[in-house]
Amino acid sequence: MAPGRTSLLKAMRKKIMIVAGEASADLHAAALVEKLKALEPEIQFYGVGGENLVKAGAELWFDFSRMGVVGILEVIPKLRFFLAACDRLCQSISTEKPDLVVLLDLPDFNLRLAKKIKTKHPDQKIIYYISPQVWAWRSGRVNTIRKYMDRMLVIFPFEEKVYQQAQVPVTFVGHPLIRRVRSDQSRDQLRAGFGIKPEELLLVFMPGSRKEELKHYLPPSLCAIANLQKLFPLRVIMPLAPTLKEELARSYLDQSDAQMELVSGRTYDLLFAGDLGLIGSGTATLEAGLAGLPMVILARSATFNYWMARWFVHTDFVGLPNLIAEKKIAPELIMSQVNPERIYLELEKLIAAPQLRVQMKSELSRIREKLGEKDASAEAAEAIRAMLKS
Repeated sequence: MAPGRTSLLKAMRKKIMIVAGEASADLHAAALVEKLKALEPEIQFYGVGGENLVKAGAELWFDFSRMGVVGILEVIPKLRFFLAACDRLCQSISTEKPDLVVLLDLPDFNLRLAKKIKTKHPDQKIIYYISPQVWAWRSGRVNTIRKYMDRMLVIFPFEEKVYQQAQVPVTFVGHPLIRRVRSDQSRDQLRAGFGIKPEELLLVFMPGSRKEELKHYLPPSLCAIANLQKLFPLRVIMPLAPTLKEELARSYLDQSDAQMELVSGRTYDLLFAGDLGLIGSGTATLEAGLAGLPMVILARSATFNYWMARWFVHTDFVGLPNLIAEKKIAPELIMSQVNPERIYLELEKLIAAPQLRVQMKSELSRIREKLGEKDASAEAAEAIRAMLKS
């Protein structure tokens, strides 16, 4: 290839720094990169993510996806690592000269990074995809966002209004889970594949993707499940998060009389096959809601983290289906309520009353309607492409 043409291609080639902290953000970032590469094959990506982002073709500088940070107490031992990562990423603006910075979720890190970048490089364009939940807690962060973000790409319809009112450039792109939470098989086919007998009820247990969540949720839940299995034909399957080792989950099972199976890689099939769920608060509650799975939601953290958060929370609910519906569809057990007795009682209500499960499924079906059917990754890719060309 002629030297002049090579120089021209290098000049035309775009580069994006992408920062996706946790496991779920890594998935969404990978889908975004794939859509962008389909539009602009020459784009280069580097930054923070996990194995999915690497498979999509990004150069990984840091992997936060397995850090397992859930609150202030968990951050402190790893603070030096995060600060060093923030410094190096900021320095890369000078060395790598990215055309755009794309941030996903991870608000405490990403907002600090954005401020640092804009302070030293005021002309650097920054897009935030998957917004901090300023509508739920720490609403003051919207002022930081207004100051340092060039555009927000939001995944909930009501977020668009929040940012419009705050005079922040915003685009609603749809929720990435809408296209992801699906199954190619019928419910009967799925149940047959998992070996669920006609008389059995399938409980899908999703405690979370971090070691701390297993510690909070497994002991009381397994105690409740063991007692329920004495009275009901209850089959329990836990889809194992890729960030967790099977031996860790089995160490809790070995101390319990509960019968529970561990499955890897078939989370959505389980959600569509299930009769009810026991779900740790977070993205999993929305995944279960989109699958129409009646559920009980668990929400527990270190006491210090909880009381710190209480100062900033502005919502009545912790479960995403309840937040989106703006009413309690699924029962929520919070902090000390996450105990064997309460878990048993809430699950027993759903097991013993099929009509409650039918009613909850009907209400959950409206969640998908509220979120719409946009392809979030494609919409976000188009918005980013437009920013690159502006």
